[in-house]
Amino acid sequence: MLTVRGLTKQFYGRYVLRGIDLSIAPGEVVGLIGRSGAGKSTLARCLTGLEKRDAGDVLLSGNPVRPGSGRARQHIQYLWQDATQSLSPYLSAQNAVLETLSGFQIGPSDQRRSIALDLLASLDLPASLNNRRPHALSGGQCQRVALAKALAAHPDVLILDEPFSSLDLPTQLMTIRLLQRLHADRQFAMLIVSHDLAPLRQLADRIIVLDGAQIVENVPMRAFTKDAKHPLSRAYAATLAR
Repeated sequence: MLTVRGLTKQFYGRYVLRGIDLSIAPGEVVGLIGRSGAGKSTLARCLTGLEKRDAGDVLLSGNPVRPGSGRARQHIQYLWQDATQSLSPYLSAQNAVLETLSGFQIGPSDQRRSIALDLLASLDLPASLNNRRPHALSGGQCQRVALAKALAAHPDVLILDEPFSSLDLPTQLMTIRLLQRLHADRQFAMLIVSHDLAPLRQLADRIIVLDGAQIVENVPMRAFTKDAKHPLSRAYAATLAR
């Protein structure tokens, strides 16, 4: 469904991404790992059009995805590492979700508020928080509002940039279970950027390792510990055995 061909990006004459080829099938969950600064977040933002690529093509169901196009903005949703980056400080939780519904003209106008409230409730956000703005919510709660806002667009692909890095362990586990449930219910594809392989072990069908501006490993999760060949991949595999 999502296909990337020859994607290249440079910053100040240095390749951050060079000739990236990858594909994500409908409903597939792909984990993207690599060292800090390897270009993982840049790749994720290039797929959504938040970052302009220097070369290469991004196709969604065979159709070109152009930066800033309505198709890219609706059907490929991106969750920032810091969820508050995607939330207006002036909008309450319910109004943030309502903004997406109204912006893409999803659902009858007189039913959008109830749709927004149902979405927030489905992510286990207490109704008492629906009228709170981001500064009055915890990091985990902001993440759920941002997730509800993304799901309101009915995306084909959900890209999550380091969704576990700022969460404590209990909240990480709750987030993993939530993503598992949402994926089972909605069957959207996911690309999950992470520096930690452990959460991906419970979510991903396949692992891609990025190093030196290129993909150096592309292995099914179930076979990663025995089939990964690149030294960085082996180092990640070793963390699962600890």
